[in-house]
Amino acid sequence: MIKILTVGPLQENTIFIIDEDTKEVVVVDPGAEGERISRELENYNLRYILATHGHIDHVGQVGFLKKNLDVPFFMSKKDLFLINNDIFPGFAQLVGATPCPEPDRFLKEGDIISFGRFNLRVIETPGHTPGSVCFYDQENGFVITGDTLFKGSIGRTDLPGGDMKQMENSLKKLMELPDDTDVIPGHGDPTKVGIEKKTNPYITGNFRIELW
Repeated sequence: MIKILTVGPLQENTIFIIDEDTKEVVVVDPGAEGERISRELENYNLRYILATHGHIDHVGQVGFLKKNLDVPFFMSKKDLFLINNDIFPGFAQLVGATPCPEPDRFLKEGDIISFGRFNLRVIETPGHTPGSVCFYDQENGFVITGDTLFKGSIGRTDLPGGDMKQMENSLKKLMELPDDTDVIPGHGDPTKVGIEKKTNPYITGNFRIELW
């Protein structure tokens, strides 16, 4: 089961991947409202905390969860410079971020994160940030895209470490996934790879960049 909890003033999607048989859960991008996230975890065994990238609206509650639950945190090494970087004055205060610890493990292309009936393959998708990654589960037919791919748009590339050319290459990688793959983005509503191939303004040539 996939559960999306939209948190904080930027309406960031914190994602829970839940195995109902084993009661194991992985949380992706715990960005804000740590107490609320914790309540969602009360009846489950939290295995890992994952981050699609290092912006504090996506890692702002990693420190809170690790302090209370002491579970491993995984992220790309390439985004270490971002995890406690305000980027904008007062950004950390806006999202209620707590200091983010360094990851217990650094993720890279092709890594597999397994728990319960899920096997998440790491796809490196730089562009929004140097260390942006997506988590793809082929058997269960979904990909968690962070701020790389949104419904009808893409993440901005004008923040520190952003790169439009890398974003273009990353999107090409994602468009190689099966059309019926569910896309679970870092902000906004879910979509499907096939829908984005046909309707996403960036992919079809008419750009509209979201300010996340």
